[in-house]
Amino acid sequence: MPDATSLAEEIVQGKGYVLLPELFTPREISEARLQILQLAAEQPAGRFLKAGERSRLYRLLDEAEIFEQMVEHPRVIEVVEAVLGNDMTLGGFSAHILYPGASNMGAHVDYPYFTMTPPYPATPVMEVQVIWMMEDFTETNGAPLFAADTQKLCQSPDPEKFAKLAHKVTGAAGSVVLSHGLCWHDTSINHSEKPRVSVLGNYNPKFVRPLENSAQQMSPTFLEQASPKLRQLLGYEFESAIFKDVQRLQSNNRAAPECPNSVG
Repeated sequence: MPDATSLAEEIVQGKGYVLLPELFTPREISEARLQILQLAAEQPAGRFLKAGERSRLYRLLDEAEIFEQMVEHPRVIEVVEAVLGNDMTLGGFSAHILYPGASNMGAHVDYPYFTMTPPYPATPVMEVQVIWMMEDFTETNGAPLFAADTQKLCQSPDPEKFAKLAHKVTGAAGSVVLSHGLCWHDTSINHSEKPRVSVLGNYNPKFVRPLENSAQQMSPTFLEQASPKLRQLLGYEFESAIFKDVQRLQSNNRAAPECPNSVG
């Protein structure tokens, strides 16, 4: 398998996305998928959003260990950090359910780009999306559509162009797609008779305001027991990180020679 640097280059300078096959076993993924569907059926207030053919389930991290493992999976983290830097944060984490017959969402770019006015900045990269396949993604059950190389356009999707360029990204349960936030993508139609489930992680540089306030949703006990990497991803150490940056900047300024022509 290519190293993290090569995969990061493919995301930024290549086609805009990569597929990492089968990072979890079928049994692990099957159990996690069942838990998502059970939680969605209960419709817990405050973390379930259903809009007709599809739904989103939030606050997964404290439900089962596998969701923590997804968020900080070493293979995923090393690729995302190669794009965003090792102080990046988790912008969002949720399950996405496409029910039988669910249609396309519509081609789009990801947060924070869709809140901005195009043309979007090419650098720095502001988001990497991670799509965990909670079952086999096939040609018929709503596999995601990606239009290769479109992250380089720095523009909102053009529907006609997207229709010509896009193709489905399929894979076995436990696989994951990592993509540039500017790469045009969409869901395809779920022609199957079962819900198609994915788990979505959105990673941003630390200077981008997260789409979800994940740390605030977690209990103090969960945060205390979380790994240092997970605490960082959740922004739990965010104020400390800012303080360290300010200290470093002040230290650099003190070390720099004074400019004789400076004006106070």
